[in-house]
Amino acid sequence: MQSKNDGMKRRIRADDSRFLSNRSPFFHNVRMLARYSARMNAILKPAGLDVPKWRVLMLLIEGRPVTVSQIADEAVVNISTMAKIINRMTDDGLVTVRTSSTDARSTEVFITEAGEQVLELVRDKVAYLFKEALRGLTKAEVQLLNTLSVKIYDNLSP
Repeated sequence: MQSKNDGMKRRIRADDSRFLSNRSPFFHNVRMLARYSARMNAILKPAGLDVPKWRVLMLLIEGRPVTVSQIADEAVVNISTMAKIINRMTDDGLVTVRTSSTDARSTEVFITEAGEQVLELVRDKVAYLFKEALRGLTKAEVQLLNTLSVKIYDNLSP
């Protein structure tokens, strides 16, 4: 005999908006990112970092001037929240800031030697976690994951 739930499961299409955790890529992504963030924070905490500070330092390590607004956009964080993070990082000696020479309304952020040193301190552990997280995936699967993630992000952009 068929239960009422069995019939319901068959009628729900893959693109149905009703929430079913086993069919929701967003549910799985949130779970994945929460676990990744928890593991990252465990690695970063002994060095005095957290994931938001680490993201900022990784964006700055390339050495080009980056504004607070650009960092907030890249990190998908409200600009006022990012400004607070950068102020704390300035107090910690990890970054310096200056008014942009091309736009006085913008504040540019630069990594300091101390910021570079703290990144170097955690680099191997972060690289290990990255490899561990992607263990068992082929290069093509990682590329597909990146491609799909960018497409969905763009679909959700205003």
